[in-house]
Amino acid sequence: MTGPIISLILITSGAEGGADAEHHWNMFELVSSFINFFLFFGFLFVVVKGPFASYLAARRSEFQKKLEEAESKQKAAEAKLVEYAHKLEHLEEEMARIVKSFEAQGEVERDRIKDDADRAIDRLVREVDFTIRQESLKAQQEIRATAIKTTLDLAESLVKERTTQADLVRLTDECVAQIGKPSLPS
Repeated sequence: MTGPIISLILITSGAEGGADAEHHWNMFELVSSFINFFLFFGFLFVVVKGPFASYLAARRSEFQKKLEEAESKQKAAEAKLVEYAHKLEHLEEEMARIVKSFEAQGEVERDRIKDDADRAIDRLVREVDFTIRQESLKAQQEIRATAIKTTLDLAESLVKERTTQADLVRLTDECVAQIGKPSLPS
């Protein structure tokens, strides 16, 4: 190591003993300067080595953590990318599945509505049949009542027309005779 330094000194100092041979290097000053240089930087190296090494270790640890975080985020992003790519690949199938699901639900709902309507129609038919029968019976009863009343009115008017005074006397006598007879136990 001293070989190159000495060569450097000799090159820069020029040749000894030329016309102006007054230029001399003091070896003691030169060596002491080198020693001071190495002592100073050696001391700095020893003093700064611990904190600088811990700083570098902390920085390396921080970079390592950031790198690990970045790698985990990259893996998560790649996983999401794969998931989304899979979803995009199967988007048509998913849409077809959803459409089929809605169609099936629609068919079930249509069948339910149809069944409800059929039950409502059956119930209305039964109610209408019952109402028709009731109204028919009521009309028959009214017709009978009207026919009976008309028949009675007609019979009464016929009886009044055809009954003579002699018939009235005979009927009255028969009625009085029956009232006077004791009634037989039935």
